[in-house]
Parts: sequence; structure tokens; C-alpha cells
Amino acid sequence: MRRILPRSLSLLTGLGMLFIGLRFLLAPRAGAEGFGVFLPLTDTQYAFHYAKGIRDVFSGLLLVAFAGLGYDRPLAWVLLFGALIPSVDLTIVLNQPTASWSFAMPHLVAIGLLLGLAAALFTTPRPAAPAGTQLPETLTRSAS
Repeated sequence: MRRILPRSLSLLTGLGMLFIGLRFLLAPRAGAEGFGVFLPLTDTQYAFHYAKGIRDVFSGLLLVAFAGLGYDRPLAWVLLFGALIPSVDLTIVLNQPTASWSFAMPHLVAIGLLLGLAAALFTTPRPAAPAGTQLPETLTRSAS
């Protein structure tokens, strides 16, 4: 039961990442403004937007796949390491001339959400093996 909430929130986070990534790919200017970066109207160079878009799509797919398949430990590691992304995004947004806490807040929330979900998944005990099943032995290095 303790696993349902972190998995569900991870799944929703992954779907949100898919939305953000697709918005950067399909409507780069709107994606940038939602991110907190405003471009001059004459700027039509969207290489950064496409790179960010595909990064977010990939991250979203990873979260959706691991959460959907119930891979709690890999999901926890992806969430933990993934907190680096909104941390760097926060730095980018705060270094813009239009920087404000209203643009920083979604990144701060994302950092807290990712770290909180990772902690919840790392501290949730692993389920016991069903009766009659044998767990694989742990891999050890032999001196042969």
C-alpha cells in the first residue's frame, strides 16, 4: 500500500514531463515562456528548445515506464539523479533578465517532488517473495 502513492505520483510526474517535452518540440516559444525564458520576437533559432524537449520526453518516458512496471528501485534512482535537471533549470531561469520567484517556483517544486518521491521509494521495504519461490542468489566475485 505504501508503494501506490509514490508510484502514482511518479507516473503523473512522468506524464507531466512528456507534456512539457512535447510542448518544447511542437510549440518551442510557448515552451520557453512556460519555462521562464523569454526570447526576442525575431529569434527563430530553436535548437535549445528541441534539445530540452527531447530530454524531457526521454525523462518522462523513463518515469512512466518504471512507475508503470513497478520497478521501484530503478525508479527511485532515476528520481534522485533526475533532481539534477530542475536544479540546473532553476539556475538558468534565475540568471535570466526576467527572473522572478514565480518562474523559479515550478523548478523548486520539481526538486522537492523528485527528492521526496525518491526518499519514499528508497525507504519503502521491498516486498517479501511469495511462498514457494526461491530468490536468486546475490552475485559475488569469485577469486578464480
